[in-house]
Amino acid sequence: VRTVFPEDVEREVRDLPADPRPEDYAGRADLRERTIFTIDGEDAKDFDDAIEMVRLENGHLELGVHIADVAHYVRPGTALDDEALARGTSVYLADQVVPMLPEALSNGLCSLVPHRPRLAYSVYMEFDRSGRRVAARVHKSVIRSAWRNTYRLVQRLLDGEYDAETEPIRFLEPSLRLLEAWTRQQQQIRDQKGSLRIQGSEQKVRFDEQHRPVEIYEAARYFSMTLIEETALAANQAVGDLFRGRGLPTIYRVHPEKDPEEIAAVAKQLEEFGLHVPEKERLTGRDIGRLIRAARKRPNAEALIQRIMGLVERAHYAVKDHQDVAKHWGLAREAYLHFTSPIRRYPDLLVHRWLWAIESRGAEAEAELKAEAFVEDLNAVAGHCSAQADIAEMAETAVFDLKVCQLMEPPIGERLEAKILRVSRAGLEINLSRFRVRGFLPAKLIGDRTVQEGPTLKIFRGRNVRSFSEGYAIAVRVKDVDFLRLQVMLELDA
Repeated sequence: VRTVFPEDVEREVRDLPADPRPEDYAGRADLRERTIFTIDGEDAKDFDDAIEMVRLENGHLELGVHIADVAHYVRPGTALDDEALARGTSVYLADQVVPMLPEALSNGLCSLVPHRPRLAYSVYMEFDRSGRRVAARVHKSVIRSAWRNTYRLVQRLLDGEYDAETEPIRFLEPSLRLLEAWTRQQQQIRDQKGSLRIQGSEQKVRFDEQHRPVEIYEAARYFSMTLIEETALAANQAVGDLFRGRGLPTIYRVHPEKDPEEIAAVAKQLEEFGLHVPEKERLTGRDIGRLIRAARKRPNAEALIQRIMGLVERAHYAVKDHQDVAKHWGLAREAYLHFTSPIRRYPDLLVHRWLWAIESRGAEAEAELKAEAFVEDLNAVAGHCSAQADIAEMAETAVFDLKVCQLMEPPIGERLEAKILRVSRAGLEINLSRFRVRGFLPAKLIGDRTVQEGPTLKIFRGRNVRSFSEGYAIAVRVKDVDFLRLQVMLELDA
């Protein structure tokens, strides 16, 4: 993970203004007087997208999604573009963000901060009363976000909590109410198509003034988050459909179906745990969602959900066109791409760049985009960005595990109440409820031989046998913290 920007990149950024120059507005739709706003997390600084929604005279809804026009500043052939490509993505670690672009851009000139003019790429979509998109248009724009909202504050307003805190955003309530109803409608449409929807939780680390980890906590989950999720899905799909409709290749987000043999192997394992995978020609995301809901009723829900996710393949970036159509199994969509986060994902930036090329240069740009040599280069970029996304995920996991190890070093030797999350022949994965962290209890510390029977692990020592089942309580001690393997090592409390 590259954490320092080279001097030539910093030099290019130093030449950029704090706000767009008036000449940058040329040829753009001026939307600065429209009620456009952002909704993000409490600690967010890189605001990629701003939204608006109004009711049209024909009764339809018009959704506007305005995405930071990063491509206006990050041009091909510059050191800035080379560095953005090399990084491929921003990396969100437990204790810091490693941005794809220098902060002067990611948190400043490109970020759709409130009350200041910003260059954007706008996607306007019209939806009929059934929630079906019936029209879409794209164009460059200049916007001025009316307010920087947080998910928590918007949720309080949607819940009808009118007080001094929500009063400043009451002027947004008409748009937010339209968005709320539209979002619920879109979720129903997704469910009918078999889309995979998982309401997961996110763990975060709280630090003290010396930047030492003091707590792992579950981040709050609000319905207001789905407003942004659904608007992003809609904009990404609209742009993907535009490329497909013109018969042009681009980088899509591809989510393949799992190999049937692998599905059969996972299904056989799940049967041992009392979960039946539907026997059908192809599983849908809705089938996975039903399995997960069934698993959540069991005491060993977390372990079961981990196993169920073995039925789901990983998504990646790939170049597709109107003939070799990109498929996204999890979203139950075709020709779906990433467009809404160019500040933090390089594929989005490339889509922006080529969307503008074909909008502004027409047939000439289309011919360039279809050229065999260019498509090969684009495929290489897609593969690189997929790899960088995987590296970012590994880094995020490793740094989180490191913070867990730092948190659990002081209580070495303490007796702790815990729950068995998952069993395997190697040992027990344990949840330390007081700290909301996981540790590992090796089977070899308990006995000489193991036998796993579904969610139960039997450990033998001589003639003695002890049984440990997923979801049940256990008392342990923190034996050690392994900073190389990034594991909290446990032992049974005698």
